[in-house]
Amino acid sequence: MKSTFESSKTFGLFTSYFDEEIYHYAASYYDTHDFNRYNYMTAVVGVTRVLEDVEISQRNHPLYRDMQRYLEQDFSTVHNDAQIVRKFKNFFTGRILVRMDKEMNADNLQILSYSDDRAKLFKPSWWQDKGICYALDSYVGKLTIVAKTAVEGQMQVRLSGAFAHWIDYMRLVINDKTIFDTLIPTRHDKPYSYSLNVKAGEEVKVQVEWLPHRSDT
Repeated sequence: MKSTFESSKTFGLFTSYFDEEIYHYAASYYDTHDFNRYNYMTAVVGVTRVLEDVEISQRNHPLYRDMQRYLEQDFSTVHNDAQIVRKFKNFFTGRILVRMDKEMNADNLQILSYSDDRAKLFKPSWWQDKGICYALDSYVGKLTIVAKTAVEGQMQVRLSGAFAHWIDYMRLVINDKTIFDTLIPTRHDKPYSYSLNVKAGEEVKVQVEWLPHRSDT
């Protein structure tokens, strides 16, 4: 925390918006207190992180110029660039959840396949008391998932960002039926959800496409 606070990046961005005395007060508080000495440093670093995200989204930050090419080309290819992924992964990772709204054992819902071999497949612990749920985090911008349930019931497909960043979903197709093909902004606390009735043994194919969020959408 201290090294992040003392970095030229934090100092420069924070003091471009706020009086420099606020920054120095946080530094002085750390030097003169033993209990909760990080309180003001944490506040400065947190505010600076928000400012950076806002500037990126409003195109007022040098990082935005790098991100611009995601919005002007087929961004599903950028995941091959390790440096880009490391810098911007949080901004274009989508999270797709497939869940059943009933009590059932883990074998009754399966993810048979998914098109991104780098996607992270996991079972979110916060959903398991409400039914079986799988989540996939992917940053390639286009994903096909095939799920299968062994029981009859209602399946929910839920789209959001994997982190505290907006994601623009462009298209959702389920079993060759287009659910939407217009831009829908989402984030982890403001997801898009679609429910469908499924039969026992039915396979459901989910196709979804997304882009990093733009501030003008």
